[in-house]
Amino acid sequence: MKIYLSPSTQENNIGAGTFGTEEEYCNIVADKVQELLEGYNIDIVRNQPIMSVESIVSHSNAEKVNLHVAIHTNANLGQSRGCEVFCYRFESEGNQLALSIYERLAKLTPTADRGVKEGMNFYGPGKHMYELAYTDMPAVLIEIDFHDNIESARWLIRNTDKIAKGIVDGILEHIGINDDYIKKSEVISICEGIINSMRG
Repeated sequence: MKIYLSPSTQENNIGAGTFGTEEEYCNIVADKVQELLEGYNIDIVRNQPIMSVESIVSHSNAEKVNLHVAIHTNANLGQSRGCEVFCYRFESEGNQLALSIYERLAKLTPTADRGVKEGMNFYGPGKHMYELAYTDMPAVLIEIDFHDNIESARWLIRNTDKIAKGIVDGILEHIGINDDYIKKSEVISICEGIINSMRG
């Protein structure tokens, strides 16, 4: 299993209070998501902050990953709160992944949330969310909460670990991995180590 993590590259989106930038925060979340997923022997490929959305999609497609997960925070002039997760179309595997992640994050956020939505035609007819429309694999774009609302910004800062685990738990449910998987993989690793030491 190989997953592409695409934290926001929007370095000019400044959050309220001490939040910092969307790019900085989403990379912190992605670091934690990556560490947790790698514990389940899942290969991770990442974007880079200098990449354009077009180059991110090209990179993801070239790596032939199984899932593409974009991690963002939202903004609406300080007027909104809550999580929303986008898939390209509801009639897709991406929708199932979006639902799994959304259910975890919605349980964490302190306010009402905004649901799972389609990225198709999001900006008008034929104008889709690029990362969802042009990736070859099922893709989601997570808007964790609104970084320009001071209360939400504070909540985001204080709950980074829980947010990362919520994203990971949603991914793991979608791909059918549970705690038994990691235990089995550890046993296999131990057995391989014993066999190799006996050979040596």
